[in-house]
Order: sequence, then C-alpha cells, then structure tokens
Amino acid sequence: MSRSGQMVWPAARVLSQYIVDQPELVQTRTVLELGAGTGLLGLVAAKLSPCPRKVVLTDNNMTTLDMMEANIEENFPTQTTIPRCAHLHWGENLDKFLSDHGKFDVILGADVILWTQYIRPLFKTVKNLLSQTETAMFLLCYQCRYTELKDKVYEAAKEVNLLGKEIQIQENATFSELEDKTKDTLHLIKFCHQFVNKCETNAVCSTI
Repeated sequence: MSRSGQMVWPAARVLSQYIVDQPELVQTRTVLELGAGTGLLGLVAAKLSPCPRKVVLTDNNMTTLDMMEANIEENFPTQTTIPRCAHLHWGENLDKFLSDHGKFDVILGADVILWTQYIRPLFKTVKNLLSQTETAMFLLCYQCRYTELKDKVYEAAKEVNLLGKEIQIQENATFSELEDKTKDTLHLIKFCHQFVNKCETNAVCSTI
C-alpha cells in the first residue's frame, strides 16, 4: 500500500506557511482540502478560522481518512466545532458531494499530482466545487517531478476555464529551509475563474 498520503511533503509545508502568512485567505471562508493525506493544510486553515466546521478535509483512501480524523481529534480536543472529513474520488459523484457540502471559496492541494493521469480529474473536481465568486481560488503547490508536468497542469486548467498565476515563494520561511534540489522544482500556483483579470502584487501571470 502506498504511504504517500501518510507523509507531510515539502509542498504541504510551504503552502501551510503561505496560509499562515496570509490568514485572510481562509478566515471566514469555506475551505476544501483535496488529497489531504495527513490533513496539514486543512488543519492549519481550521486553526485560523473562527468556524473550523467551514473546513472539509478529503481523501480517497479510507485508511488515510481514519488518520485524518485522529489528527483532527488531536488538534481540536475540546472544541465543539471542528473541521470535517469526507471521502472524495476526483471526478466521481461530484453532484452528491456538492449536495452534502456545497461549494467552496478556497480549495487547497499540495503534491496531489504525482501521476499525470490524475491532473484532469483533479481540475474537473475543482471546477465543480469552486464557488463562482471573484475571490474564489484554488491554491496548488506541487513538486514538478516530470518535465511535461507543468504544461499538463496549465492545459487541464485551461480546459475548465481556470487561469493560473504563479506565486513567488522565495521569501516563504519554510521554502528557504528546503534543499536546493527541492526548491528548483517546487511551484505554488493560484487558479481562479477566467473572469478574474486582476493579478496580485505577489504573483506573476502565467500564460496558459
């Protein structure tokens, strides 16, 4: 059995630090973590939120979901309102998931595309579950292990009318702690709906 979902990868650490540095991204907003694994991103978002129940952590592996529930109990031992866990297989039964949980203002994913065949199902899921507001965003941090991976990411985003902007992470405290070989391949990209044309000051527009 693969243990990839039972580790905290560098991408998750960097994206978690990015959220901590900019808590307004998740405060008071509905947040979904895809391929959550240990649930680090969702737990960080929930800790920053006055209503942790607005955060949903998802994975397709039942063993991983059990681990996430244990991590939630460990990090929210006394609260009556805690983040939720849910099973989600990308691209499947999205109407049911949408009926149960609604759409989300922010979707998070860290190192969730180890294999290229999962990229399109990932973006199909994001397209269906991301709210239709100008501030809605999908934050994806991943290590580019294949030369064609970045192009495939942008191609899949374009197919569902999402626009990607690469975020500069050189000043990210966690990023600076990583080994150089990891830094060279790590990307943090913000995706939003095509009707959003503004580029943030800390992001560089990427041509899709």
